[in-house]
Amino acid sequence: MTLREIDDALAAWNDRLSAAAHNLMDLQSEPTYQCLTGTGGVAKVKLQGASAARVEPAVGAMTNVFQHFGLLNETIDRAGRLRRDVPTLFGAESKIREIYELLAGKSIRLPAVDVPFEQRTLLSGVENVEFISPGNLLEIMVRAFQAARDAVVAVDAAWSKLGASLGNAAARIRSLRIRAGSINGSWLADLDAAERALRDARSKLQSDPLNAATGAQDRILPLLDRVEHGVEIRERLLQQIAGGLSAAHGKLDNLAALHQEAVDASAEARQKIAGAESLPAPLPADKVEALRVWLGRLETRYHEGILEPVAIGLRNWNTAAENCVSEEGAIRDANRGPLDARNELRGRLDALKAKARAYGVAEDDGLVELAQEAEKLLYQRPAVIDRAAALVKAYERKLNGPK
Repeated sequence: MTLREIDDALAAWNDRLSAAAHNLMDLQSEPTYQCLTGTGGVAKVKLQGASAARVEPAVGAMTNVFQHFGLLNETIDRAGRLRRDVPTLFGAESKIREIYELLAGKSIRLPAVDVPFEQRTLLSGVENVEFISPGNLLEIMVRAFQAARDAVVAVDAAWSKLGASLGNAAARIRSLRIRAGSINGSWLADLDAAERALRDARSKLQSDPLNAATGAQDRILPLLDRVEHGVEIRERLLQQIAGGLSAAHGKLDNLAALHQEAVDASAEARQKIAGAESLPAPLPADKVEALRVWLGRLETRYHEGILEPVAIGLRNWNTAAENCVSEEGAIRDANRGPLDARNELRGRLDALKAKARAYGVAEDDGLVELAQEAEKLLYQRPAVIDRAAALVKAYERKLNGPK
């Protein structure tokens, strides 16, 4: 090994040791590492289950890593001092060999380890002493650091991510309790189960975060999703029924107005039109009132939270109300028909008389007689529509015939 190779090797080792020192300090300053090891003035978390099985050996091995770092640093420092003492002219070979043995050979004496009694022989010692090269020791340290780092990262992710997730789940449970309660929902069993799972997950989060992370959301989220789906369906149904009840009141008011129009048209027709007694009578008032009472019962059950039967009842109510609207509208129109016909005949006769005056034949005896008889029938009470219509038609034929 040449001096140049020794200098390069020492420079590389100093770079490695500098990086290692920086990363070890960063690991020691991690809050999660401090919680897991009880360092930095933080109380040590007592791990259990899968978390204890994985984390404690990993972070526990860091004690050896820090000890090994000291031995390794001491060995490289010793090699550096020897390099500075290498003669420039004679006697360098022995120093170079010594440096080489420090850097490449089994130059580091590891701390003695007690040999378990069951592994001893009669001639073996009670302690096991090993020597290792700097390179091999560094490999062991690298693997130990990676295991500890990964364990710390996994626990930190579980504490932060699952903690936030459990916080969101708690907020969802509170929200769903309010929503379900406001519409008399029946999902308390699922919400209670989700809350129990949440409490269990929170208790495990500190002592067994890795195990809590794998199962908590699988137990909680399906329950909350099922409740939320049911609540959303019920909320939509609640909104639909509320809108339907409001529309039903509007329909009932329209029906009441339509009923009054039918009553008025029937009364007027019987007073003013001969033979109006044969026209259909308006629906009984108690039929409209029965619809009002029915709607009131539906509203009461709606406020009691009995939604599905109310939705069915509201559909049936609408069918009955629409039938009444259709029937009452036909009755009103049937009674208005003769009145409208009388008014139309009056207007047509007036137009024909104006036309006769324009033709200069208004005083024609035949036209005068037809007009007087038709007017008598149209303006008397009750008016005789059929006979009056025939007279108006005769007046029109005579007016439009040969002059």
